[in-house]
Amino acid sequence: MYLDNFAKQLESSFEYDLFTVKDAERINLRAKEYLYRLGESGRVERICWGWYRLPREFKDVWDFLARDRGFKVVIKQTAASFWSYDFVHRNVYRLAVQDSSYKKALEEFARERGWIFEVEDYDDLQKRFDYQRLGALFVEKPESCIVTCITDWSFLDAFAVLFFRREEVSLERLKDLGRWKRISKTNVRVWGAIKYGCKLFNAYLDERAFNVRDTRLDREDVKELVDEAVEKVVEFA
Repeated sequence: MYLDNFAKQLESSFEYDLFTVKDAERINLRAKEYLYRLGESGRVERICWGWYRLPREFKDVWDFLARDRGFKVVIKQTAASFWSYDFVHRNVYRLAVQDSSYKKALEEFARERGWIFEVEDYDDLQKRFDYQRLGALFVEKPESCIVTCITDWSFLDAFAVLFFRREEVSLERLKDLGRWKRISKTNVRVWGAIKYGCKLFNAYLDERAFNVRDTRLDREDVKELVDEAVEKVVEFA
């Protein structure tokens, strides 16, 4: 009787969510015992230490991310796929959270289903990323996404977003975000790479689509990769 009532309360509180023993203890102080018993009968699923879920099916990874109410932000290359209409399709999902325990639960849940989650955890996501709500998801904004992708050498993702969202992206915001950041393990500033990419777009389009000063890149490997990324975007967009 008590076990059935507890199970019903779990369903009404966490139907599609990953939840912890502490979360369940808000329903009943005997939650740890009850969860063990429900797990033995297959009525709850243990994800990893301290984390559980009800056995609910999801259509796909996006259905899970939208239904699970744990706070997470879609970032970097995965956010870029939103803004560039999936121009670069990837099977790795980049997420950011504020709880290292939740990070482990997400990664383990994904692993069991053959999904690849790369989850980063930070003390304060608002300080690390600009993001906005899109439906049931929080997604890194285009300008922030462009900068973080370039920082990680994901030039194709970044310049695809810049090209497809050129009517919406704020160059001033890009300048603010990218002026002092550098491409990982280089001295090349992100804003310099963005300006160089804008110059290439203007040349390919034969119009001043991006109102920035012309610039050049002195580091040859970065220059070659930006050249290649812009060329691919223009060719296949």
